[in-house]
Amino acid sequence: MSLNNIDVVVIGGGVAGLSAAISFKRRGLSVLLLEQDNEFGKRIKGEVIDNAAKIFEKVFNQKGLPESVSRIVYKSAKYYTPSTKKFAHRLLPSGDKIGIEYRELIDELLSIAIKEGVQIKLKAEVMELIERDDKIIGLKYQELSEKSEIFPKLIISAIGLHTKLNVPADLKNPKNICPAIKIVAENLNIPDPHELEFFLLDIPAVIWIFPKLHNRAELGATVWLDSDQYNLKSILDNAAKTHPILRKRLDRGQYIYYADEILAFGGPVKKTYKPNLFVIGDAMGHVGAVGGSGIVSSMTIGYDLGELLGKILQDEGKLQPADFEEAQKLVNNSPIGKWLKKEQSSAKAMREILYKPPKSPQEIDVMWDKFKGFIEGR
Repeated sequence: MSLNNIDVVVIGGGVAGLSAAISFKRRGLSVLLLEQDNEFGKRIKGEVIDNAAKIFEKVFNQKGLPESVSRIVYKSAKYYTPSTKKFAHRLLPSGDKIGIEYRELIDELLSIAIKEGVQIKLKAEVMELIERDDKIIGLKYQELSEKSEIFPKLIISAIGLHTKLNVPADLKNPKNICPAIKIVAENLNIPDPHELEFFLLDIPAVIWIFPKLHNRAELGATVWLDSDQYNLKSILDNAAKTHPILRKRLDRGQYIYYADEILAFGGPVKKTYKPNLFVIGDAMGHVGAVGGSGIVSSMTIGYDLGELLGKILQDEGKLQPADFEEAQKLVNNSPIGKWLKKEQSSAKAMREILYKPPKSPQEIDVMWDKFKGFIEGR
C-alpha cells in the first residue's frame, strides 16, 4: 500500500485505535495504524467488562468476547470506608461482569485488524499534526530514525494521555486527570476471587484489588486530585503495613509488574474534533468517571465513528465540516455518550459528598448508611 493513497491514519494501537481501524477498513478504506511502542498491549488494564456489550458482536461477529480471552467472573464488589468499620456491598449481574487479560484482548483485535488489511507500523511516533486553513491536513511521524509526512483524508487520534503529541489548542483536555499506580501481584490473600474490593482513604483517594486468574490480582491506587502532592507508592506501602484489611491482603504478595498511570475522572469532553481530525479514548475522557473503566466505551466510540465517517468517505470521497458535527452528535448522544455523562455526574456527587469539605473517618462512618445505597444501587 502506498502511503500517498491512505484514506485514514489511526494514531495509537489500544482498544480504541484498533476498533476504529477495523471499522474503517470494513468500509472498504485504506487504513494505516501508527503505534509508538515496540509492541501492543503493554499497559496494565484491570476493569470490569460487560461481556454482553453490543460492541463485541460488532467487532468479533459473536456475542461476548472470544473464548481465547481469559476471564474471571465478578459477582460482587465491596467498598470500605476509611475506618473499615463500614462497607457497601454491591451485587453484580450474574455472569456478565468479567475481568480479562488486556493483552489477550489486544491480540484478538490486532489479529482481526491484520486479517482485514490494516497496515501497521510499530515504533512510529507521531511528532506533529500539520495544520492549514484551520484544518488538520496531515502529520509528521518518525519510524525508528526515519522521518515521514503523510496526508490522509482523516486522522483518528487514539493515543491516550501518555503522549507528547499536542492536540489542537481549541480542543480541551478532560478535567480531573489524576495520577495512579497499577501493579500486578501474586499470592495476595484474597478471600473471594470473584469479589472486587475498594478501600476509600481519609484523603480523596482509593486503593483497589481486582482478582485475576492464576493467583494474580491487579492492585492499584489513585488520588482524585490532579496534582502530585501525594506519593502514591508511599500511600500503598503504608497501607500494606498499617491498614486493618490491606495489611492482611498484601502480607505475602509479590509485585511482578508495576506502572505509573494517568486516569481521567472528569467525564467526556464535548467537542473532540477539528477537521480532519477526531480524537477518541482516554485523551477525550471516554472512560467512566466513577471507576475509570474505558475499554467498552472507547471500543464503541472508535467503531461507531468508523461506520459513520467511513461510509461518508466511501460515498463522497472526502469529509465536510458538517460531517464532523454529525459524528460528534453521534458520540455525545449515543447510549455510551449518555452513560459517560451519567458517570460524570455520579462521580462528582460521590466525591463531593465524601471529601468536600474534608471529613474524618468517623464523620464518613456517620453518614455512610445514607450514602451506601448510592453505591449498591448503581
